[in-house]
Amino acid sequence: MQRLQASSASPIWSYFSTICSIPHPSKHEQQLVDWIKNWASEINIDCVQDEVGNLILSKPASKGYEAKTPVILQAHLDMVPQKNTDSEHDFVTDPIKMVIDGEWLTADNTTLGADNGVGMASSLAVLADNSLQHGPLEVLLTTDEETGMTGAFGLKAGSLKGKILINTDSEQEGELYVGCAGGINVNIELPYEKMEPEVDNGAYKISLTGLKGGHSGCDINLGRANAIKELATVLNNFDGFPFHIASLEGGSLRNAIPREANAVIVCDTQYKNSLELLINTLQVTLLAKYQGIEGSLQLSVEQCELPSAILTMASQSALFESLHHCNNGVFAMDSQFSNVVETSSNLGVITQNKSGKLSFKMQVLVRSQIEQDKQNEAESIQAHFEGYGAMVRKDGNYPGWTPNSNSDIYQVMEKQYIELFSEKPKTMVIHAGLECGLFSDQYPDWDMISFGPTINFPHSPDEKIEIASVDKYWALLKATLKAID
Repeated sequence: MQRLQASSASPIWSYFSTICSIPHPSKHEQQLVDWIKNWASEINIDCVQDEVGNLILSKPASKGYEAKTPVILQAHLDMVPQKNTDSEHDFVTDPIKMVIDGEWLTADNTTLGADNGVGMASSLAVLADNSLQHGPLEVLLTTDEETGMTGAFGLKAGSLKGKILINTDSEQEGELYVGCAGGINVNIELPYEKMEPEVDNGAYKISLTGLKGGHSGCDINLGRANAIKELATVLNNFDGFPFHIASLEGGSLRNAIPREANAVIVCDTQYKNSLELLINTLQVTLLAKYQGIEGSLQLSVEQCELPSAILTMASQSALFESLHHCNNGVFAMDSQFSNVVETSSNLGVITQNKSGKLSFKMQVLVRSQIEQDKQNEAESIQAHFEGYGAMVRKDGNYPGWTPNSNSDIYQVMEKQYIELFSEKPKTMVIHAGLECGLFSDQYPDWDMISFGPTINFPHSPDEKIEIASVDKYWALLKATLKAID
C-alpha cells in the first residue's frame, strides 16, 4: 500500500486502513467504537457516546478561529457486508483485505467499506492534525446507518453545538449534494400451505448468481438484474412440465439490489433432461436481455436431496405471481436534475419460514424525493401483496432532504472548489437516504451539504474508490474548513 502512503491524502488512508482492520458491519460497530474512544483519549479529544450509540467528538478552534461558525463533520460507523459466493470472509470477525487495482482501491471479494469509511477516516484525520485551520469543530459518527439509520433517528436535540453540517457520505467527486431522497420499508409476510412430495420424484436446486447488485438508490437506474425478480420470472414461465416449489430465497439487504437467489423444485424424474435444457435456454435469454450489463450472470441447476415438503399449487401460484408483478426499479426521474432518479423501489430480500408459521418474508425499500409519491408507491406495493393474502407492515419512514437555495456552506464550498481545481462543481440531489433529512427534524436551522470522493458500486463486492479523487476530496475539505466564517 505504498502508493496510498505517498498520496497527499495519506492521513485519510492511514485511518482508513485501520478502520478496515476492525470489523464493523451494521449492528456490529462496537469494536470500532471502542477503538475510536481509546484513540480519542490518547490524543486528548473529547468523545462521548449517546444513548443509541452515536459518537460525538469535539475539538477546539485553531488559534485565531475561535469566533468562526462551529462546524460538524459527519459520517457513519457501519458498512454494508456483501461478499461473493466463493468468499469465506466473516464480516463480524475478519478484517477487510484492501487491493489496489490500477487507479482504484477495492477489496478481495467483499465490499470495501469506503462507504462511509473514507468519510469517517477523513474526520479522524482532521481531529488529529493540529496544523489545520478551522473554527470550533465537532465530529458526529452515527451508528447503524445502512440498515435502519438508527443513529440519525435517535440523535437528540441539543447534543451538538455546531451550526453547519458537512456530510461525507456522497460518492462522486466534483459534485456537491444539496438534497436526497426519503425512504420507507415495506415488510411483507406471505403465508403458504405445504404438502408432501411424491417419494419417487426428483429435487433440483436452481440458482441465479453472478449478478452485479449494487446500491438500491445510486445504482437503481443502471438496468441491473434483480435476482429475486428474475428467478421468480424464470420459474413462473416453466411451461414444459409440472413441478412444485419447495423453497425460494434471495438477497440479504433491503438497500442492496439482490445479486443471488435460489430455489428448490420437485418434479417427476422423467423431466430431468428437459429441465437442464430449459435452464440452458433461459440462461441464454437472460444474457441477451442484460447484454452489456450482466456479463457474469449464471443460471444453473443441480440435483439435490428431496425436501420433506412442497408448496400447494395455490400457494405456489400466489408466490410466483406476487413476485413477478411486484413493482421494482425506477418509476420517475427528477425533472430538475439530469439523470437523477426521483422515485424507485427495490425488492431486496426474500426468506422462508419452513416451520411454525409458514410464510415467505420480503423486504422492499421505496425511495423518492417527493414524500407523497413515496407513500403512494409504498401503499401500491402493500395493496398488491395484500391481494395475494399477505400481511404487510410499513416502517422505517425517513424524510428526504429538501435543497436550500440560500445555503452559505454551499457557496463557501463551491468557491473553494473553483479556486482549487479551476472548474465549477455540479449541484446534485442524490437518490439515496442521506442522514441529513433526519437531522433536519431535530436541528432545523443547520446549514448542510454533502460531498465525497468517487466510489463506484457501493453495497456490492465490486465496490471501489478512485484513489486520485480522495486527494481532491481531502484538499477541498481542508480548504472549506479554513474558509468558513
